Amino acid sequence: MKDSSIFLDDFKFSREAINQQLDKIFLDPFFMNSDILRKFLSFIVEETLSGHANWLKEYTIGVNVLNKSTDFKPQDNSIVRIHAGRLRRALHNYYNGVGAFDSIQISIPKGRYVPVFTEVGDLAINQLNNIGNTLMDTSAAALTKKAEVIAVLPFQHFHNNVVENSLVEGVGLQLTNALMQFENYSVVAYYTMRDLWKKTLDIAKLASVVDARYIISGNIQNNENKLRSHIQVIDAHSGIQAWSCMYEGDFAPENIFKLQDDIVQFIISELTRSGRLSEEKTKHNTSLAAVA
Repeated sequence: MKDSSIFLDDFKFSREAINQQLDKIFLDPFFMNSDILRKFLSFIVEETLSGHANWLKEYTIGVNVLNKSTDFKPQDNSIVRIHAGRLRRALHNYYNGVGAFDSIQISIPKGRYVPVFTEVGDLAINQLNNIGNTLMDTSAAALTKKAEVIAVLPFQHFHNNVVENSLVEGVGLQLTNALMQFENYSVVAYYTMRDLWKKTLDIAKLASVVDARYIISGNIQNNENKLRSHIQVIDAHSGIQAWSCMYEGDFAPENIFKLQDDIVQFIISELTRSGRLSEEKTKHNTSLAAVA
């Protein structure tokens, strides 16, 4: 049997850190509403941390997690595989939403039941460079068709809960899509920027990787159902703040989609009104910094 302390050293995580990550995951609605998913993930994590990863087979999971009898035959019953698929999807949804910025990622490779613990920042620079090279190789021709490249970073916020995380994700994605109406600019895909941002918080590095001239960033503050958002456009070449605005409105969790629409419409309206964006398709020499 492999000593658990050596096992944990291999993964660079303490048992406490992994258990804290589990606690965060279990606050997500996908897990809060499913005793089976919580029990399934807890069991395979605990067995792995205890050095019993080789025990994680369909039979042991069926008996210990799903309360199947000792004569359970996995070859005749796919229930473990079904719940494993649910668990993989739930983890995927968590890390693409609420857990997007977590430092420890727990995943379960298909065909196996042993969880993998990944340190998000461990290979960040190599991954960043690899992604950047791929982006440059595959999209260079498209990027040269337009004058400038613009990208949206995930907005900062201060309450790590489902509602605010959903709002931030929605605003980022919707704002990115809205910017595509301006023919003078190529727009970097939001999920590309979000994934890169998780690996490095260096705006200049990010801008260099995706060849972006302008970066839109902002924050969202919520206090007693009042919301305030500061938005800015950064000239990545100079580091200068080229433009900014502030949105204020009511925060109503039950009407989150309308709030998302309102914020994005406000930003686009203010950018257009100020002359910072041009909707003309032929003026490729127009830039955010050049227009008064």
